[in-house]
Amino acid sequence: MKARMVMTPLAFALATAMAATAVQAESQNNQQFFQSGAEATVDDSQSIQENKVINEGTVNDASATNIGQAASGNIGINIVAGTNNQQANAAALATADAQFVFGSASASTTVGQTLQGNVVKNYANPSTATLTNALNNASGNVAANVAAGTYNQQKNDLAAAVSAGRFSTATSSATQDISGETTNNKATLEYAAANVSLSLSGVGGTYSGSSDQEGDVYLDTWNGEFHPAGPNTGHVDVDSAAQGATDSNNDGGAFHFNEQGDISLSGNVTGQLPVVAGFQAPVTNTATLTNSLNGVSGNVGVNIAAGSGNQQSNSLAIAAGCTSCPAGGTSPGSESGLRL
Repeated sequence: MKARMVMTPLAFALATAMAATAVQAESQNNQQFFQSGAEATVDDSQSIQENKVINEGTVNDASATNIGQAASGNIGINIVAGTNNQQANAAALATADAQFVFGSASASTTVGQTLQGNVVKNYANPSTATLTNALNNASGNVAANVAAGTYNQQKNDLAAAVSAGRFSTATSSATQDISGETTNNKATLEYAAANVSLSLSGVGGTYSGSSDQEGDVYLDTWNGEFHPAGPNTGHVDVDSAAQGATDSNNDGGAFHFNEQGDISLSGNVTGQLPVVAGFQAPVTNTATLTNSLNGVSGNVGVNIAAGSGNQQSNSLAIAAGCTSCPAGGTSPGSESGLRL
């Protein structure tokens, strides 16, 4: 009866080392030594920090049409419109043609995306990203990112490891962080001139006031009928010392007058005043995927984002090992085996 064991990591590591040593010794005796191992790694880091963006009437437009039809293999497409968008398509593939049972393959992808302390102000700023009639009937690893707006984070990861031996490891990890962001989406106001007509009418107004002679006044007298005519006979003083004089200003004057009356006002005023008529192109973010990816096969990852600060991720890890081993997880001629 064949025995099957599920081993702990420590026992697994020890068994691996012992088996590799044995195979190495046997291979050296046959003057042959085969090593089987493959490793693929993608380490991706994206960072947007402490940025300030002000868009006023800016138009961002990105499009892709009729591309990637019937394509095959590893396909990555990024369509982005806007400001400070992060997009990535990462693939790590490893294959090992093992010559002994402990052949290994390892594939890994690691991505970190960070947005911190950024400020966005959009005034009448439309952003459009479009993918149309694309990637139809494609096959393989297909990744598409479509984003419109500001600070969008998108990621498509693939880690695939294939080993004809016992061990195959595929790892995909993604970290995305958005913190301390400020986004103001404001539309630009549209102004227009309005004709106005104003009528002004004032009736029954009153006013009052007083006047006073300033300083002393001396009136000359002459003998003749006209002035000057004949000898000057003297003058007449008109000052505060005159009989009945009133000096309101305390400056020696003698004449004081009080006055009052009514004022009536009327008229028309015409002109134009600026008024807010509406909004001129409010902030619009549009990301569109149209008639695309029809009939595709394989690993397909699609991210569609519109707006600000979106995070999206598609991750896939595939590991296949010991494809040539018989059922039960043991190698030919072996009475014990390892199952992962």
